[in-house]
Amino acid sequence: MSLLMAAVFVGGFATTVPDDFAPAPGLPLLLHVHGAVFTLWVLLFVAQPAFIARGSVALHRRIGGFGAVLAVAMVVMGLAATYYSVHYNRVPAFFPRNIFVVMNGFGILVFGGLVAAGIVNRHRAEWHKRLMMCATISILGPGLGRLLPMTSLGSAAPLVLFGVIALFAFAGPVADLIVRRRIHPAYYWGVSTIIVSELAFAPLAFSPLGAALLRLVGTA
Repeated sequence: MSLLMAAVFVGGFATTVPDDFAPAPGLPLLLHVHGAVFTLWVLLFVAQPAFIARGSVALHRRIGGFGAVLAVAMVVMGLAATYYSVHYNRVPAFFPRNIFVVMNGFGILVFGGLVAAGIVNRHRAEWHKRLMMCATISILGPGLGRLLPMTSLGSAAPLVLFGVIALFAFAGPVADLIVRRRIHPAYYWGVSTIIVSELAFAPLAFSPLGAALLRLVGTA
């Protein structure tokens, strides 16, 4: 799963990276830092289970401390990048601005909450690995949005994106049913958090709270 999700991130952002590093018009430093922080998370997410697979538990735990700090940086940079994109009208055309600000803003907070739960359960391996996987699934949107033909999907684009994220979320519980004959309780919390947050994005976006967030962000 970590390799599959890394492929989504790499494949998605590979479609924009050449232009992202072009001298003109170029991206602001904020978005480059944002990209670097999220890239480090993807690398860490692939490396950590690899360390466990080869028996390097002590190394996994040492690097885990860096991962906790990195997760905090991701929440900060995710919120900052969302603010910048909305404020300076860099929102993809297939996303209404109110859905974009709610989806990205609350989505990164869902990621932070799931990572925090994973850290709290770091000594319970079966809980820890599932919660960390769910946390990473919750931020698949930007990578998937660049892989999927979003512009040709029209108004259905957000629903298709949420549906693909849900497929990733349910992959873990399905694997549990096949291998363990039961779903681990961590998935009830992690997957439910992802699905509930996805279902809540649209109502929140078109609520007074969504309108207030747009006014708060403003437009340059």
